[in-house]
This record gives sequence, C-alpha cells and structure tokens, in this order.
Amino acid sequence: MIERFIEISQNQKVFTICFTIMIILGGLWAWKALKKEAYPDIGDTQVTVIVRYPGRAALEVEQLITLPLERALGSVPQVISRRSKTIFGLCVYQLVFDDGTDDYFARQRILEKLSLIDLPEGADFDLAPLTSPVGEILRYVIESEDYHSQTDLRTFQEWIVIPRLLQVKGVADVINFGGLSKQYHAVVFPERLYGLNLSLDDVVHSIQKNNYNTGGNYIHSGEQSLAIRSMGAIRSKDDLESIVVKNSGGVPVFLSQLGRVEEGYKPPSGILGYYYLKDGIQVQNPSGVQGMVVMRRGSNPTEVIQSLKKKIKDINENILPKGAKLTLVYDRSNLVDHTIRTVGRTVLEGILFVLIILIFFMGSWSTALIVATTIPISLLFAFGMMYITGIPVNLLSLGAIDFGIIVDGSVVMVEALLRSIRKPEDRNQAHFIAVSKDTGKEIFFSILIIILSYFPIFSLQRVEGKLFSPMAYTLSFAIGGSLLLTLSIVPILLYYTIRKSKSSRMEWENPIYLRMEKYYSLLLDKLFLHFKKYAILGFSIAFFIFSITFYRIGVEYLPELDEGSLNIRAFLPAGISLQTARTISDESRSLISSKKEVNLVVSQLGRNDDGTDPYGSNRIEILVGLYPYEEWESGKSKAELADEIKSELIRTFPGVKFLLSQPIMDNVAESATGSVADLAIHVAGTDLVRLRELGNEILSVISSIPGSVDGAIEQEASQAQVVIEIKRREAARYGINISEIQDMIEASIGGKEISTLYEDAWRFGIVVRYPSSYKNSIKALEGLLIKSENGAFVPLKDLAYIDEKDGPTIIQRNDNRRVISVRTNIRGRDQAGFVKEAQEQVSKKVTLDKRYELQWGGQYENLIRAGDRLMIIIPITFFLVFILLYFHFKDFRYSLTAMICVPFSLTGGVVFLALRGYHFNVSAGIGFISLFGICTMTGVLFLSRMKKHSITGSLEERIAAVKEAAVLQYKPRIMTILLALCGLIPAMLGHGVGSDIQRYMATVIVGGLFCELFLTLTLLPCFYLWICSEEGQGA
Repeated sequence: MIERFIEISQNQKVFTICFTIMIILGGLWAWKALKKEAYPDIGDTQVTVIVRYPGRAALEVEQLITLPLERALGSVPQVISRRSKTIFGLCVYQLVFDDGTDDYFARQRILEKLSLIDLPEGADFDLAPLTSPVGEILRYVIESEDYHSQTDLRTFQEWIVIPRLLQVKGVADVINFGGLSKQYHAVVFPERLYGLNLSLDDVVHSIQKNNYNTGGNYIHSGEQSLAIRSMGAIRSKDDLESIVVKNSGGVPVFLSQLGRVEEGYKPPSGILGYYYLKDGIQVQNPSGVQGMVVMRRGSNPTEVIQSLKKKIKDINENILPKGAKLTLVYDRSNLVDHTIRTVGRTVLEGILFVLIILIFFMGSWSTALIVATTIPISLLFAFGMMYITGIPVNLLSLGAIDFGIIVDGSVVMVEALLRSIRKPEDRNQAHFIAVSKDTGKEIFFSILIIILSYFPIFSLQRVEGKLFSPMAYTLSFAIGGSLLLTLSIVPILLYYTIRKSKSSRMEWENPIYLRMEKYYSLLLDKLFLHFKKYAILGFSIAFFIFSITFYRIGVEYLPELDEGSLNIRAFLPAGISLQTARTISDESRSLISSKKEVNLVVSQLGRNDDGTDPYGSNRIEILVGLYPYEEWESGKSKAELADEIKSELIRTFPGVKFLLSQPIMDNVAESATGSVADLAIHVAGTDLVRLRELGNEILSVISSIPGSVDGAIEQEASQAQVVIEIKRREAARYGINISEIQDMIEASIGGKEISTLYEDAWRFGIVVRYPSSYKNSIKALEGLLIKSENGAFVPLKDLAYIDEKDGPTIIQRNDNRRVISVRTNIRGRDQAGFVKEAQEQVSKKVTLDKRYELQWGGQYENLIRAGDRLMIIIPITFFLVFILLYFHFKDFRYSLTAMICVPFSLTGGVVFLALRGYHFNVSAGIGFISLFGICTMTGVLFLSRMKKHSITGSLEERIAAVKEAAVLQYKPRIMTILLALCGLIPAMLGHGVGSDIQRYMATVIVGGLFCELFLTLTLLPCFYLWICSEEGQGA
C-alpha cells in the first residue's frame, strides 16, 4: 500500500503539487476559522442547581431543600459525584457527570426530576448557566460621573445592560456583583396598627388586592371591537401610599397613615470594590457595580469577546443615560493574545534551531529548505484536521509540538535519496521511486509507532485528559501530515532541485561532520572488543540511575499554570457583618494596589446575586491583575510578589486567613474536586459537632507535617443566631396559628416582598416591614405584638422562647453525607510523599468510629486517578508497539532490540527533571510517553538497515559489517535525534504566562534525547551484535 502510494504520487507530480497547495490553502482558512483560547475547557460535564429560600437558616434550608434534592436527583444517570453547600437562604447542589455526557442531556434529566419536587412556599430554583470553569471571559463596571446613585447604576445593570449583553451569541449569563437592588418599602409603625386594631396581615392583603389589572373582554362600537382594560396596578409611590387598608366609620385609613412609603433596596449579599489604572490615572471605587460575563460552553471566546465589545460600545454611546458608562476591567482576550504570542515565539525559535542543524549537516540551503518546508505545511495540515475534529488552538494543543520530530521522516528520506546518488544516471525518476519505496516503509512504521505511543494520552480522563489529549491529537495530525509530505512532495521537490546538477555525488562532506564520523568509527572499534560486556554494563548503569533518581524526585499532579494574575481568598471570622468586613476589604485592596507590578484589583466581599458562590459575609475574593513580566522594574518573580503581598496582608490583618492562587485554576480545581487546595481531607458523618472535632484533630496533625501551608477547615465554624422557638400550647390558648406567628416574623423583621411595582418595563419589589429599630435587639423582638383570635394583641415573648444560640454557618454534603473538609497546600515537597506521610500520621493519631469516614481529595484525588489509569494503559501500549515491531521485523530479537532505546531515554528524562528541581507529574509523564515513540523510531531506522545487510559469517566479519552499517547510519540517526532535541529547547527554557506545562514535557524529552544521543549511538550496535546477529556470543 505504501509503495503504491509513493509510486502514484511521484508519477502524478502535477496532482501531488496541486494537492499540497490545497493543504496549504485549507490550513490557512482553518487557522482563521479555528477557535482560539488561552487554556482548554478542562471542566467536567456538570449541572448546578441553585435554590434560594430567603430568610432561612442553614439547618432549615438543609432539611427543607437539600435533602429533598438529594432524594429526587439520586437516580439521575451517569453521575459520578454529588456535592452541595447550604448556607443562610441558599442551597447550591452540584452534580458531576461522566466524561462525554452531553450537557443538554444532563440538564434535561435534572429538570425532569426537579419538576417532581414540591418545594416549600417562597423557595425558587434555577440551573446555573451552561458554562465551564474557564467560562468567565470579561468583567466590566458601571461608572457614573456623580449623576447616579449606586441604586441607579444597579437598576441600569438589571434592566438595560444585562438584557442586551445576553443577546450576544455565545453568552451564557451575565452575573451582577455589587450595587443596591431597588425596592419600594412600606415601613409600618406597629403602634399605629395596634391603635386601629389592624395586623400586619391586613396591610399585606390590602396591597396585594389593590395591585393588578384585569380585562372585560370586548365591547362592540359600530363596526369596531374594543378591548376593555381595567387599570388597577400600582405605578408609583403615590399609588402605593393611597391604598385603603381599612374603612373605619366611613373614614378610609390609607397606607400612608400607618407609616411611610420610601424607595429602599434589597439587603445586599455582597459589596464590590475596585482599583485600576487608565491612561496613567488611578481609578478607585469602594462600592461599585460589576458584571461578569460567562461564555456558553463550546463557544469561540475570541468571537464572543469581539461581539461583546461592540455591544458595550453601542450601549455606552446610544443607550445608557447621561453620565453612566461601562468600563472593561478584565478581558480574557489579553490572555489569549499573550498565549498565542508565547506559542508563536516558541514555534519560530524551534524552526530556527531545526533549520540551523539541517544546514550544518546537509550543507545546502535548497535541500535544508525542502526539509524545513514540511514544518509549516504539516502545521497547516494539522490546523485543517483540528478544525474538522473541533480541537481549539491553545497553549496545550500547540505549545509543546516538537518540530524536530515533524521533519525526522523528511530528513531520513532526503538523506537516503542523496546518499543513493553515486552517478549522474541515478538522477532519474525510476531511481527516486525505488529509493523512496525502500525508505518509505521504514519511515511509515516509525511514524506509526510514534502515533501509537500516544495511545495512553488519548485514554486519559477528566482534567488531565482534556489538558493533554488535544496536544496528542494535534501532534499526531502534524506528524501524519509530515508523513504524507515525506512520501509524496519531498522526493518531487528534491528531484527538481538536483536533476540538473553536474556533481556525481550529492552528499555534502562537512569537514566537522567527517571528523565526528571518524571518532565515532574509532569508538565503535573499542566497544566491539567487548560488546556484550558494554551492553550489559550500559543497561545496568542506566537502570540504576533511573531507579535512584526517580525515587528521589517525588510526585505531584500538575505544575502550576501561570495565568499572569493572582486570586486572593480571605477568610474572616464567621458571623462578621458585611459592613465590618468591608473595612478589611477596602484596606486589603489599598495595600495590594500600592504594588508597582499591579494594574488591577477587584475585591468581592460576600456572594454574587445568582447564588453560584455560596459564601457569607466573611469571605473576600480579590482578583489581582499584573503588568507583563518584562515591564517589571523591581526584578521580582511572580512568586516573590505573591509571597510579599501575602506576608503584608497577614501582618496587617492578624486572625484573617489568606490563600493566594490563580482565578482560572481555582475555578477548575473547585469544580473538579470541590476544593481549591492541593490536599483536602473530607470527614464524612452525621453529627456536625463531632465532625468539627475530628476536623480540628486532623488539622493539628496535618499542620505539623513539613510542607504543609495554609492549613484550615474549609467550612466556617458555627455563628451566633437568634432562635425563636414557638410555644405551641400558648399559641393555641390564644387561638393563634403557627403560620400567623411565622408570617409576622418573616414580614415585620425580615422584610417580605409581597408584590411588584412596574415602572414601564422595569419591575421592582414591594416590601412590607417594621422600622429597623424593632429588630435591633432580643428585647425589641420580644415586644412585637400579634393579634389573637379575640382581637387582643399578645407580645411575642408570651408565644415563643427567644434566645441566642450557635448554629452552623455552612453545611456541606458529598454524596448524601455531611462532610467537614480539612485543606492544606503543599510547598517544598512532592504531593505523593506528603500524602503518604499524612495518611500514616492521621491513622496513628486520629480515632474514627464506624459512623465516620475519611476521603482524601483535592489535587491528590486527580493524581491518584491519572496514575491508576496510566498504570493500566502504558503496559498495554508497550505490548501493542512490540506487536507492531514484530509485524514489521518478523523477528522477536529485532523487536526487543528496537525497544532497548527506551530505558536509556527514560534515564535522561528523569535526570534532567532532577537537575532542574522538578517533581514528576502528569505533564512530565506525557513527555516520557512521547519519548517512548521517538526513541523506538531511532531503533527501527537502525535495525531496518541492519536487517537488509543480512549480517552473517564469523564474529570478525559480523563486527566489520555492523560497524560499516552503523557508520553509514550515523548521519541520519544523529540528525533525527538532534532535530527532535533542539526543536524543544525553546519550550524547555521558556518562561512567562502559559509556559509551565510545556516546560516539564520539553525537559523530559530533551533530557531523554540527550541521553539517547550518546548511548544508543554506541550501545545499540553492541546490543545488535549480542542479540540479533547470528551466533551473537563471545566478546
């Protein structure tokens, strides 16, 4: 099949050239159409159910909302994890599905189950938008030049900005944070109610009955039918004030007589503050309104951001009221552009290295360019395949492509063709086809082995699979495109280049290379004197170095992805008020913004309005934007800046815990495992008090282990609550129902939204409440009066016990069990070693009964999953490659010898990791998997030539024949190894945003190839003499 393809492509030169041009044009079009992003979408398929139950404590929400949700959603198919967080007035229930589950299938199954749940009155649910952990693409703030209040800006956000931004294609949701949501408050004075023998219920019912429109069908007027509209809806504050609550002796009692009607606002759940630099001017706002735009999963971020910017410009210029404007403070396209530049720089540097090596060995610009041309055309072929398969362009899919590997096949083909030309008569098409057929089979099997070696990467799951599978597919596409070009257009271009040359010999005799070849020949003479001994010794040394080095480097899940920004989480004491916490938020923002490297600080205190972040007023999240590293005058690294900020924050706010990380990876980690920490120990059980005791014991043990930093219990401790426990017998004696007491408490103290006021298309809630002074103390609550059955007013203290007690702030449940999570980050040592020691210490020092269970999670959970998967897949891949080698060589000995290159390269990779102070992780593991195919290719090319020589005879004759063949193969072998090695040096040395993962992979591959360069060139011929040649004994 391969021979037939080569023959057709070279006989039909015009067709082959036209086909190559089509690849180029198709690739250019695909590059323009491809989705471009900074990082791949590595989130699981998941659906989050958000249930709001205003005014209820966490325990009530758990009992009335969370537990029914668990029962109803327990049978949803393909779910691998169920997690919930319940706080005051809110339940967030998250379901994570198997890889490959369709998003819409998952959402539809959940909606079917939710339709069967009978939620309590006042509770409402939503599904979180169809987005991903990397879905936040843009943030803006609404600013005003002293024309508008925070309530006005929030109103513009809700009724002007968000509806228009939601119309942009690809936008899943726009989440508001900050500002004051406008309401109309009917503030009723209790003493006036009592004086007129009215209850709060009378006021509520009067407003509801006086706020609706109706219709009277049609009347006929001549030849017309006229619709009848009866207008009774409240349209203004005056309408609300003029509602009649009671008619006393023919005299109406208006709502305005019972209190006052005022414009108010919903109690805020969060406060936003921000700082940014614009045209050299500092802009600060301690109380702003922000919109966070999240992209629909699978959309093109570049296109969505461009459309959003156009829409925002239109809103600013034509729609918003005078004095108000939208200002962008965070834009993901900056990170995308930076990532593309990083990839582009690495690509150009890699191509330059490859071109230099080609010119050095081939000595001809034209020949080197023929080989180098396969790089861009192969990339364009890969772009076309990426477009067809839906793989986006990002740092992972392009950042670690080894251009040396791409041209290896072309190098072998061109070198074989040039070496075969010994006389002018060899420059004919028949000769080129014959040599191409002979060499093409070896190249085909070598490339096939490289692609097959990526099988473990294709099989990875969840986060690691979504990170690295695109890279493996892209590299396979590029190598496949290179193979296609090597077997078709490369011989044609070389034929047209040299057919008119008058030289009888086409190989360039580089004097430096000739000297290298001479020394190589002398080295082989010495090695072949005791080839068996050197083969065993070399293999033993490599195995020994690999064993002791790998044991010492340690294991982690993934290197930290540098996003060029910081995310700071502050944990304040439980129960702190929003206004008290605001002082800490403002001072933290001021401290961080004083750093010269910082150009943006956005602080979010509390939670957003959509409920996706179930935090209380004791949580602050701060996004810190940084200038490009090359602009930093201080010479600090990002890690040094982060440590400096953290130490100053801790010193300024003792008792507040600060965690520093990055925004995207925080979202990804929390989405995948439920925690942003390197290690999270979940204690599952029933009793919250006992769970916290166990959590404190585990935290004490973990914090004492070297390497533990930022240790804490994830869930806040209990906080003081005012508990009103109704005396049922006393209420019955007065003829008062429990619901009457509860309704009075909910409305008078909490402020119940009981109806709606429309201002044109804008809608605002109407709230009935008592003045704030009636809920400032327990004594004030005790004095609230409730109307009894006989019309008498009974104080609340006679109907209920009112006391201050501690209650849970947040209740977390994993897979239908309450959990307390002990978290810690790990610094200065590897994750696997730390967890092993932690498990030993916890098992010794913490006693658990059978009602409680430990679950080890966080990033460690991902590490275990990926490791277990690779432990199964890698041996299978080794076996498949061996079968393919046997199919090629038809000889067990040759197949085994071809794979001997692998141990030497693995040793080099491990040594380079150790020299750079890196731990082994999934990224490094991908590098080792890539090495497996590359190094096997070297053995295949060498042994294929050896097999053709049919080396037989006496030992001396076989040694001479092997030496001749090895020297003949020296040039293509050293070129292929050097090209693959040097093509990744820029990636290995790269620093900056987005270079972390490719740096680990490149370090392993460069180290492995560097070791292989010296060892397989020398020891592989020795192994061949020992294992493959006839009578391979002696010496």
